[in-house]
Amino acid sequence: MFVGWMVVTPLEQRAYIKIAVLRGKKGMEWYSKFVEALGNNALPYRTVASWVGKFQQKRMSTSDKQRSGRSLSVWTDLARAIIKQLMDENRQSRQQTKTARETHNKRIVMSNLCVLCCHSFAP
Repeated sequence: MFVGWMVVTPLEQRAYIKIAVLRGKKGMEWYSKFVEALGNNALPYRTVASWVGKFQQKRMSTSDKQRSGRSLSVWTDLARAIIKQLMDENRQSRQQTKTARETHNKRIVMSNLCVLCCHSFAP
């Protein structure tokens, strides 16, 4: 997120939420000031309410918990493989286009030479 000249990440916003809870702020009374400071870059109300609840239940960490499913590295490896495949296909396609263009140009040159030759031998 970008607020004025300062970037405010979701993790930093969670830290602010944690501090507000530790200071005893009731419910979401301070959320309007939060939005006033961050504008459209503020976390949504439901997300903030969720984090308030977590911190009120004595959660200490502001980072996301590990989730089940594929790890980020698996998704990253998959994305890299797909990108590599697309780049290879693009490279092959460009080479085929280049070859086809060269063949076409050679045919035009040969055709023009034939026309020139035929005209030079014409009576």
